[in-house]
Amino acid sequence: MFIPLVNIVIGIIVTLKLAKVFGKDIGFGLGLLFLGFIFYPILAFDSSKYIG
Repeated sequence: MFIPLVNIVIGIIVTLKLAKVFGKDIGFGLGLLFLGFIFYPILAFDSSKYIG
């Protein structure tokens, strides 16, 4: 994450994988990416479980 421009790509990958390990689809991952202030609380207070 210290390398410029690479940190953006890694941040996107981490966000999409976070949605995946909680059983969400790519649409939810994009929501986390672009509208995080709405989708992170949904993920936090939803009944979804960590799949791993």
